[in-house]
Amino acid sequence: MATLSFLLRHCLRLLGIVSGLVLGGCGNGFFPEMDNKELPHYTLSNDEQAWVTPYRLGQEWRFRNAAGYERRYQVRGLTDRTWPGRPNPQSVIAYYQQEVGARVERVDSAYYQRAEGYKYAATFVLTSAAAYEPQPLALTARLEWGVSPLTLPVAAVNTSQPLPAGMRLLPEVNLGGRTYHNVIEYTSLPPQPDQDLRPWMATRLYYTKEQGVVRFEEAGGLVWDRV
Repeated sequence: MATLSFLLRHCLRLLGIVSGLVLGGCGNGFFPEMDNKELPHYTLSNDEQAWVTPYRLGQEWRFRNAAGYERRYQVRGLTDRTWPGRPNPQSVIAYYQQEVGARVERVDSAYYQRAEGYKYAATFVLTSAAAYEPQPLALTARLEWGVSPLTLPVAAVNTSQPLPAGMRLLPEVNLGGRTYHNVIEYTSLPPQPDQDLRPWMATRLYYTKEQGVVRFEEAGGLVWDRV
């Protein structure tokens, strides 16, 4: 009976030691995911958010060519997410980053080849900068028009910096009878390395912060202007 009592007291003492280690470890390396301190949240500024304006859910983009044919595109999906960030794949979550995304699809009645929808769909993604040391990340903005991946120079335009090669900023231009301001012209859109140039592929594209795509030219010679 004495032996049993000794063992019971010994077990309780060990349990107290282990409990102290566990509770003392929270937030100091034993369980870093449970740290109570607030992690930084990096979000888009108002000037950066303005680039999402063309992507209101349900918004239609109508285009017309010289022969009078029309195409209609519609914003069919819109997301605003906060993603966890890690300095490297093995580390714990160190910060959070805002990302806004949109999906645009062709919806006019002449468009019936749904199996080839990738030709006439677009995706937009805008991700906030993250000033996390020692690996800060710059703001990124991407538009994929059909099979053409494009970088949107959001930071350069917002700070009046020169645009990268392959782009021009047109202060004012008339396209399809409409006047636009501060238009980004993508002067050449080559196909991907593993693709041949097809007639439906865009070779030149015009984009504004307020309206999105306002003109695109296809390899087959067709020019489509916003109406």
